[in-house]
Amino acid sequence: MKAGVLTAPQRIEIQDVDKPKIGGRDVLVRLKYCGICTLEQRMYSGRMKFRYPVIPGHEASGVVEEIGEEVKILRDDLKPGTTVALDLVSRCGECYYCRTGASNLCLNRFKDGKSILGGFGEYRAVSSKQVFPVSEELPLAEAAFAEPVACCIRSLKKIELSLAEDLLIVGAGPMGMMHLMVGQCMGARIFVSDPDKERLRAASEAGAYLTIDPAREDLPALLRAHTEGRGVDACVVTSPAATALQSAFAGTAAGGRINIYTSYNEKVPLPTDANTIHKAEILVTGSEGRTEEDFLQAVRLLVLGKVEARSLISQRVPFSGLEAGIKAAMTAKTYRVLLDHEAE
Repeated sequence: MKAGVLTAPQRIEIQDVDKPKIGGRDVLVRLKYCGICTLEQRMYSGRMKFRYPVIPGHEASGVVEEIGEEVKILRDDLKPGTTVALDLVSRCGECYYCRTGASNLCLNRFKDGKSILGGFGEYRAVSSKQVFPVSEELPLAEAAFAEPVACCIRSLKKIELSLAEDLLIVGAGPMGMMHLMVGQCMGARIFVSDPDKERLRAASEAGAYLTIDPAREDLPALLRAHTEGRGVDACVVTSPAATALQSAFAGTAAGGRINIYTSYNEKVPLPTDANTIHKAEILVTGSEGRTEEDFLQAVRLLVLGKVEARSLISQRVPFSGLEAGIKAAMTAKTYRVLLDHEAE
């Protein structure tokens, strides 16, 4: 089969590799789309150290081709031809975190010897528990958004976002936009901050209550003006810019919650002091990945039309354009670039 193989930082090759074989509890899926996420961008650039060679890609969708014998007994919702979203960051199910409901922190996700990622290949064999059927009415290009939407669900659960609360999203890139869509499903009034005019326009069109350019406007003052002088109840930081983190602490009300969703290339200190957190009772957390429950909820939101991913598809590239697609995904001009496995 054809696959995009990362052989070293900034070197991805289209190779013919063995088509995977399945065991009794596995499902073979012919992949149709895979998003080029920040994880793949970091792997390609070399900012994230990884073992090579590796087939990247973890935001994938496709069509079931073959089902293991045990799967036929366990599940009646899977058969050849079923359209599915795939959870390609596999968890062991046996470590402390998996057994306590925090499988997103699984200790064995990327260990040597494990079958990992693989969304940049034509086929992927996975455990049946990683396969989530989707309605045939949901285009598979949009089904590929299940994984990042699930991460946003996990993120907003971490700050316990509640009905009718005020939420600030710092950064209107692809993850900021997906947080906006999920936050609306959870009944929040949402403020979005970003210095990019086009991204603010897109956030406004997607339903943001108020968009703010922090480079030209007084973000804390605007937030207080719309929240009876308090600031927002909750905040998610999706931008790695240092000023983004400063905005979070400046705009969050006493008793508020901040989730640092983004990751950083360097160690970044919190732009506040312990006494401020103590006196204002601000809770600061982070979120990493998602659990199986989050993934299922993401699939349902997409299938039910509660989250509209079509507007976030900036480009679709064939295997021959994969490297160019990765580079395009690393710019601020795109939201999500998809590898289209069947494009020429």
